[in-house]
Amino acid sequence: MTNDPTTPQPGPEGAPDAGGVPPQPPQQPVPPQPQQPGPPQQQPPAAPEPAQQQPVYPPQGQTPPPPGGGYGQPYAQSAPGQGTSNIVLNLWLSVFFSWIPALIFYLIEKDSATPIERKAAADNLNFQLIRIIAMVAAGVLVGIPVLGWLIWVAAVVGGFVISIIHAAKVPGELQAGREAKFLLAPTWVK
Repeated sequence: MTNDPTTPQPGPEGAPDAGGVPPQPPQQPVPPQPQQPGPPQQQPPAAPEPAQQQPVYPPQGQTPPPPGGGYGQPYAQSAPGQGTSNIVLNLWLSVFFSWIPALIFYLIEKDSATPIERKAAADNLNFQLIRIIAMVAAGVLVGIPVLGWLIWVAAVVGGFVISIIHAAKVPGELQAGREAKFLLAPTWVK
């Protein structure tokens, strides 16, 4: 440092220098400030994906149709094939468990099913009752040495096979809107 009379000389700490100006604290280096983000760079627009249209049921703002018919239509005018899933389940359970599922489904859906479906459930129950009566009657005849056992096997296997035929054939008839025909079914339960 040179002693230049025109340059103010610092005095002791905190004391004003020769020019009467208080000393300035030493300046610390200023860290670089992050740059402000500029306008976002625009990317080329991606090709729009085809929207998969999801069916809305019921349509927005509308209430669902009542069971067994659509928006005030009578049962006979409802579309064929509506509600046949319960009759399918009814028939296949009846193949293995006989009259119990037939009675349960008949009682549960007696008031809510279409007339064709109600008649199919009633006919299934009627056939399952005949099947049980035949098995019990054949069981009584088992006491007859050979003939009794043959009758009992025929009753069990015949009832099982006819139940499978019903389970395979009846849902197709109902979906077509036709009344199904049950083999060996009386009209006890209507």
